[in-house]
Parts: sequence; C-alpha cells; structure tokens
Amino acid sequence: MLRTVLSADLVTLVPICEANPGRTEGGHRAVFPFGDGQAFVARRRWVAFAEPELAQASAFLELLAAAEQNLAGPVLLDRPDGAAVVLRVGTPRDTDAIGAVHLRCSAKTLFNRYHTGLRSVPRKWLHRLLMPPRGTSLLAVCGHDVIGFGQLISQLDGTAEVSLLVEDAWQGQGIGTALLARLVALAEAGGTTELTAVRLPSNDAMVRTAVRAGLQVETSPDDSTVLRLVVPGTSRTVSGSRTSLCPAPRAAPASSGRE
Repeated sequence: MLRTVLSADLVTLVPICEANPGRTEGGHRAVFPFGDGQAFVARRRWVAFAEPELAQASAFLELLAAAEQNLAGPVLLDRPDGAAVVLRVGTPRDTDAIGAVHLRCSAKTLFNRYHTGLRSVPRKWLHRLLMPPRGTSLLAVCGHDVIGFGQLISQLDGTAEVSLLVEDAWQGQGIGTALLARLVALAEAGGTTELTAVRLPSNDAMVRTAVRAGLQVETSPDDSTVLRLVVPGTSRTVSGSRTSLCPAPRAAPASSGRE
C-alpha cells in the first residue's frame, strides 16, 4: 500500500539501524520509521519524491499505526483462498445472522458448544449471545453471513471465560484460532491475562485452538472440563486492520465448541 501511495519502484521494511535516513539519493530515497525498531525504505528512480507525497505517506502510516491500536475495530483476515473474512464486535443488528449460523450448524457442533441437545437457539437468547453481561462478542463475518463467533465474559475472580462456535463448513480453516487470538488481545487490553474455557471431556478442539493461538493450556485438577488458558510472558496478539492465518451466556452456556 505504501508503494502505491508513493508510486514507488520499491518499498522494503528493514531494521531501523539499517535504514540510514540521511541517505536521500537526491530525493529518490525516503525513510519512514514504523513500529518498534523498524522502518520502511522507499525508492523511486524515475523522479524524486515531492514533499506532498512524503507527507501523504507519513499520514498513511500514522493512520495504520492508529488502526493497530484500535482493538475494537474490525480485522480483515488474510486467507489463501482470497475469501474476505472480517472479525468484528457483535451488535444487536446481528441478531438474525446469529440465529442463521446456528441453523447451519450440525447437532454435534451445537452440542459441543452448549452441552445440551438443541437444534436451534431460542430468539430470547440471541441478544444475550451478542451482548453478554460483563462481556463482549466477536463475530467472524463473510459477506452478509456470520460464520463463527466467540464470547469473552469477565468473571468475579479476575479471569475471563471464552467460548467459540464455528459453523461446520468453516471448521478446520483457522477461524476459531483467529477468533480466540483476537479475544486474547481484547482481554489483555483490559488487563486480563488468564482465561478459562469449558469443554466436554471428549472434545479437545479448544485445546488445539488455544495452542495455535499461542496460549498455555492447563487442565483444572478439580474439573477436567475446565481449561485454564494463560497468556505467556511474550504474548501473541492479533491487532490492526489485517492479520494472517498461519496455519455465550449462562442461559446459553458459555462452553467451548469446535474450532
């Protein structure tokens, strides 16, 4: 994007110690510090960079840096198949879409999530799924469809409980991992670094998802259905406007489903 903004021949991201900002090559080279210890180096052979262009590029990078800190903002996932999947916070306007994703889920997926045999979610639950008390919901959206969602609900002991649901057709594609990693970032922003999740004894999907999201997983010695998910010292968070895929309430139990 920076290359497009500047109509540059080449833009590279290098350590700041290698950027050499004093080397302008007669205006054909420009350096833009970015993040911690990094810088973009832009080059254009056919004409020197003009001051308005440099100012526009600097403003673009400032906007990008601000977006990275906006954890409540939407995140566009980079996917190999090019599908536009966005993670964003749920709102009451998503009630119908949340109801529809439950209808597209199999009985097994719903049982893993809610630990009870239901084929559809009562409409009176849907608002609470989207706006849980003491918590937030995070949706994975493709087009007009919600294809998965997670919840982060603060507990009285200072931890937070997480839960996930991904519709069957999208399982195994990293959607659950991306949702969980984003929920971890939201939890950390609020000062919470220890999460819990409830799963069926035979369901290890949440364990695998948590490991892929960079969390340490421990089983409660008193209850094997309760997982303790801890953010390690160097936490892995997902923030910003784009991220790469590398590899619910008590009435509606906040238990963990398949990834």
